[in-house]
Amino acid sequence: MELLILASLILLNGLFAMSEVALLTARKPRLAALARRVVFSEELFGRAARFNHKTVFGVLSWLIFAALLAGRHIYGWRGRVAVRWTLAGFLTLVLAYIGSKFVLEVILGRG
Repeated sequence: MELLILASLILLNGLFAMSEVALLTARKPRLAALARRVVFSEELFGRAARFNHKTVFGVLSWLIFAALLAGRHIYGWRGRVAVRWTLAGFLTLVLAYIGSKFVLEVILGRG
């Protein structure tokens, strides 16, 4: 079981490293076109993107991970600094997806 977990973590680390290299070597016009497609999702889903807490926390987590990648590339962040940024991005994703029930029931009172 431990060997399976280790192998899956190694594979996941390789995927993250490949995505980091892809982002750092991508051309700016291509990244801008990709961002426009995300914003104008009406063509893909038949409706415009909704602006709710999931969207806000999802975009915030993308920005945190982008800042982590930029900090690693520019400032050479490693160790504790990188772990803090990673945990901050993870917590925003938790609030976006798992925290939906909490937001609906506790904060908005729709239980």
